[in-house]
This record gives sequence, C-alpha cells and structure tokens, in this order.
Amino acid sequence: MTEKQYLLGTDEQQQWMREYTFAPRGNGFKEPGVLGMDAKEFSAFNVAKSFYQHPEVFNLKLVAEKTGVAESEIAARLKRMIDRRLIMFVKNSSVSALGFGLYYWIVKMKKDCPPQAKAQLAEWIQNKDEICTGYLTEGDFDFFCGNHMRVLDNLLCGVIEPIRRNRWVESIHLCPIRRDVRESHVNLWDAPKADYRRYLWSDAQKTNFLNSQNEMDATDFAIIDILNNVTSIEDFFDYEVLGQLSGLDPAAMKKDLGWIVDHQRYVVPMFYFNYQALGLNMHCYLIRLFQNVTSCRKEQIVDELSQYPEFNNIFEFSDGIYDILVSAYAQLTDLDALRTMLDGYAEIEEVWEADSPRQFRRWTARLDKDADMWEECIFTDDFLQDRTSWPIEPAGEWQEKGGEER
Repeated sequence: MTEKQYLLGTDEQQQWMREYTFAPRGNGFKEPGVLGMDAKEFSAFNVAKSFYQHPEVFNLKLVAEKTGVAESEIAARLKRMIDRRLIMFVKNSSVSALGFGLYYWIVKMKKDCPPQAKAQLAEWIQNKDEICTGYLTEGDFDFFCGNHMRVLDNLLCGVIEPIRRNRWVESIHLCPIRRDVRESHVNLWDAPKADYRRYLWSDAQKTNFLNSQNEMDATDFAIIDILNNVTSIEDFFDYEVLGQLSGLDPAAMKKDLGWIVDHQRYVVPMFYFNYQALGLNMHCYLIRLFQNVTSCRKEQIVDELSQYPEFNNIFEFSDGIYDILVSAYAQLTDLDALRTMLDGYAEIEEVWEADSPRQFRRWTARLDKDADMWEECIFTDDFLQDRTSWPIEPAGEWQEKGGEER
C-alpha cells in the first residue's frame, strides 16, 4: 500500500488531522506540499514581479477583449498607475500553511499622549523590519499591525514588549489570525471555497470612487478588476512574454503557477490598491463577540460578513480579546449602514471604530514613498533564531524635554 502524503491540492489534503479525536490546533502549521519562493513553480510570479514595470507581462489581450481598448493603451494605463504608485503587483501567502503564525496586534495610546509621541512610535513601527502589514489609526485605537513569525517568543520580545514599555502606551493586545479571509478586496484561501479569489467592490463604492478623484477613471478601474478577477491565474499573465524575459518554458511556468494558486490555494498574486495615494481613509470595525459564542457560530458570522463587498479587509482572530476586524473606505461607503448591520448581531458584545489614513507596509513591502522606500521588501524569517535578547528598551519613546527616540 502506498503511504499517504497528504499533499495540498489533492484528495488527501489535511486528512492526517482525522486520525485524532480533535484536529490539532495552532497558528503555525507547515502543510505537506508547500514550496519555498525559490522553487521553480514560482518562476512565473518571480519573473513578473521583477519586470512588472513593463506591463506587457500581464494578459493585455484578455483585457482588450473585455474592454474594447487597444493593448497599447492598456499597457500605458497600467504603466501610469504603477509609476504613480496607485497600484502595486504583490502576492499574499497563506503563511499558516508555510509554518508561520500570523499575529496582528492593536495598540491604544494614553489619553494624554502628545501627538509627537504617537508620531515617534509610528516611525519606529515603519522602520521595524520584523513588522509586516501595519496601519496608523485614529479613533478607539491607534495602531493595527501584524507580524508573521514562527516563534512566538521572538514576537513578544522583539515587538510586543518594547511597545508595551513605551510610557505613552495604554495597552497592546495580540490578535492571532485564525482566518485571513479578504485583503485589498481579494478573497483569500480562508474565504468560503466557492468565493476564492473574487475581487469585490459594491456598485455604490465603484460609483463613489469614480466620482471622488481624478487619478483613475472607469477604464483604469476595469483593467484592475478584470485581472484580479480572472477565473484561473493561468489567465493573469502573458506567459510567452515571461518566457522571452526569462528563457524559461512558458507552458511549464503556466502549469506550475496554476497548480499552486488554483489547486493548492496557498498563494494569491494580485494588484494591491493603494488607498492612501487616492485620498481615502480606511474605516475599521474591531469586533468582540460574547464568550459563549461557539467557534462554529463565529465562523458562520465571518462567512456572513464576507458576503458584503463593501469590506476590503476581513480578518478573524483567535486566542485574544478581539474576534474580528473588517474595514471599508470611509469616503465611499455608508458606514452607518454597516454599523447598523453589525449591531443587529446578538452575538456581538462590542465594536470599536477607527479611521486609517496611513498604511506602513503591504505585507513586507514598504509604502512610505515620501522617504523613497516604496516597495522595499525585507523578509525576516525567524526560523531557528532566538531573538529574546535582554534588556528590552521601550519602542520609539518620545521624551518631552529634548529627549530622542530610544
């Protein structure tokens, strides 16, 4: 009898969990069949990422067929949006299948915190390479940021404890990700299976967006919508162009990336929409459920929220004070209607709200273009590392009398 391999994308996927009364739980799983980013199966993405400032790497023919716009104009429009830093070509990875925990955290500053102190901590967060996606917020909380780490001790000592020791910080709470459902409008691996890789905006948001700014028109929007919504990743790129640029076999690149993205479903290439460059604020709803809500019902609530295209991000947490975070653009969305909908859930105990005018990073890619750091990426894998060094200094602590950042 052939020994089972439990590879992702096959009928044996995660069947190993059925050997136990309760499926093993945790944040950092490494599933059989996942590959490193240097594997040949990632060649198409890696080549496209290296050359995407030349939009010919994308499937311009498909976009032209759907829009009636010439391929040369589509390429020019993509080039302008890339150069203007309105979009970025990126990928999301299911780090929990790659052996990482994905830990977000919420920071609340003290009421008497001066603006300079919050700004100092913001710059510390911006320049701390262990931190990936992060948002500066204003409202019921002040920062919403995350790390993908293999070793929880490294996160606690390297990031959480320094922030906790900042004398202007009132609280910092971990929000470990159980399900990464949607980011930048794109449904990910933790969305309901039938909704995987759907790129979602409400009709009202589209109309409001096109009427509220002059950077992107309806054709620009359609180009991104078409590419982010392709049924198969095999339709995202022009693999012949990728082959010419790399010397690799186009058919093999197409087949390999299709296997990882469409079947194994632990990597999603996509265009990131840079909301802050378009004058938008992201409004966050941080949700706590009553403690007697079962995990099953919690999953159902998240699935129900995922049916709202107004939410550009949907995260579900575990093992923390908070349970869910969803967000929508303040200028484009009926926020009161969303809050009324949330208030209709008897399972919800409390909702905190905050606006985000600034995003520090999009996963590992920096977004601070004014500092000429746009898209600079540092991947800080802490595998087999012990970063629990002492003493721990406060993070970015502002001193009132001529003090400097510590």
